[in-house]
Amino acid sequence: MKVKDVMVKDVETLDINSNLEDVLRNFVEKGHGSAVVTRDNVKVGIVTTWDVLEAIAEGDDLSEVKVWEVMERDLVTISPEASIREAATKMVTNVVWRLLVEEDDKIIGVVSATDILRAKMAKRY
Repeated sequence: MKVKDVMVKDVETLDINSNLEDVLRNFVEKGHGSAVVTRDNVKVGIVTTWDVLEAIAEGDDLSEVKVWEVMERDLVTISPEASIREAATKMVTNVVWRLLVEEDDKIIGVVSATDILRAKMAKRY
């Protein structure tokens, strides 16, 4: 099975100056767990539910925390043609829960550990 078979194609993007309250609202309303962070339409990071959760745990006012303060800047990408085993290996090696799926320098999807686990369960049962 390939990454393109399990990835989420609806990639959410947020401006680098968005605040975490906006991020949380977006995640809850759209059911997303991550968003690619952009500056002038160029990808510069990724923000996830974990980042929001950490801010809540620290007692931060989410309306005051900007995405650029908490986002992950080291983006890990994978080809849509890669196997889900390659994706799992890349996640474990890089200690990330999500990979950006990239083709011709364009983000076309996101694959998460949950996507891979769900695919493995579906194949098994």
